[in-house]
This record gives sequence, C-alpha cells and structure tokens, in this order.
Amino acid sequence: MTTHLLVFTKSNLHRAAWQALLSDQPGITVAGAAGDLEQTAGFQLPSPAVVLVDTPTMQTEFVRKLRATTPDCGLLFLVESYDLGEIVSLLREGATGFIVRDSAVSDLARGIIAAGRGEIVLPQELATRALVALARGEVGQEESSFTLTEREREVLNFLAQGYTNKDIAQSLFLSVRTVEAHLRNIYGKLGVTSRTEAALWAVNHDHALKDQAASLGDIT
Repeated sequence: MTTHLLVFTKSNLHRAAWQALLSDQPGITVAGAAGDLEQTAGFQLPSPAVVLVDTPTMQTEFVRKLRATTPDCGLLFLVESYDLGEIVSLLREGATGFIVRDSAVSDLARGIIAAGRGEIVLPQELATRALVALARGEVGQEESSFTLTEREREVLNFLAQGYTNKDIAQSLFLSVRTVEAHLRNIYGKLGVTSRTEAALWAVNHDHALKDQAASLGDIT
C-alpha cells in the first residue's frame, strides 16, 4: 500500500528538495507541497496520507489548525531534538509523530509510512513516556499558549541576561544556527518580535517560567 505524502514548508527550495529526496522512496508517493494552511486544505489525499512538516516554529495553535485542514492525515514533524514537554503538548493537539533532522532518509521514510498507519512516531522509550504523560494529563491546555521547552527556557534565560547568540551557543554547546532556531520558536510562542521584547517578557513572567519548569520536571 502506498502512503501519499504532502510536504509542508514555507521555503520553495525546501519544498523542492523534500520532493526530490522522497519521490523515489519505496511505498511513498509525493502528492504535492504546500507553504500555508490554505494550500493544505486544497489537497484531497487518499488514505493512507501524511503531512511532513518542516517549519522552525511549532505552536500548538498551528498544529490545531493544520489538523483541522487535514483531518485524515498523519502529521509528522521534523524537530531539532526530542523535548518531551513540547511533544506531549503537540500530540494533544493532533500531531502524529516527530523525527529529528539528522535522521537517515530510510528512518524518515519508515516514519512517514508509520504515521500513515496512525502510529505515534517517536523512539520507543520516549513514546511510552509521552503516552503516560498524556494519560496523566501532565501538560494542561491552559499552559499551551506559551509552553517553552527546557532548552528554550535556557536560551531565554541567557537572552534576558544580555548574552549574544554566540555567547548562548558557547554556554549551551550549541551552534549559533541552532540558537537562532530556538529564538524563532521562542518569539513565535511568546508573540514577540525582538530580543528586547523577549527579554522583557522573561523578566515579567519569571514566576510563570519557574512554575512551568517545575510542573514539567517529571516528564522532561
């Protein structure tokens, strides 16, 4: 059985690259690509179908809207790393699975096919912990509007102290590009557009960040 794939990414080059990379994978038919939610709604994909999402920000509201436009598709997200707090929040909104960006193409292809079957695509141990967290309701809906991952909280903390991107990267043993990706995620989740606004948000919500870190402590 063939899994029909829709690639979702805002970059024209990325759309072309993913289509070229995955078009020859056994068991997968690339049905098209989209760069916004309106375009995804225009595709009528036969089952099984999967949307591969390559986007720097993954807000819960975005996942909710994407699920609404593609109700019968698996939603597989590319991520920089596996963060259980973020994963649980997005699974709750309709995500099907997650795969890190440095995975092999063969692993990605298997993940796409598994997502088409409705399976949760995660490393086995992490999938078990995510299901337990979902069952226990440990990540509440009321937190989803500004839930930051553990790494994003670390980056935001350094930013609020006046660190440059290079300083943050050296402190956390990350690349500057990865720090920039985390900052884009942070800006999107907090609804801010600059370092200054993000730093002010961190100062004004210090207690909320500490409470969030404590509440996610058992599953991060």
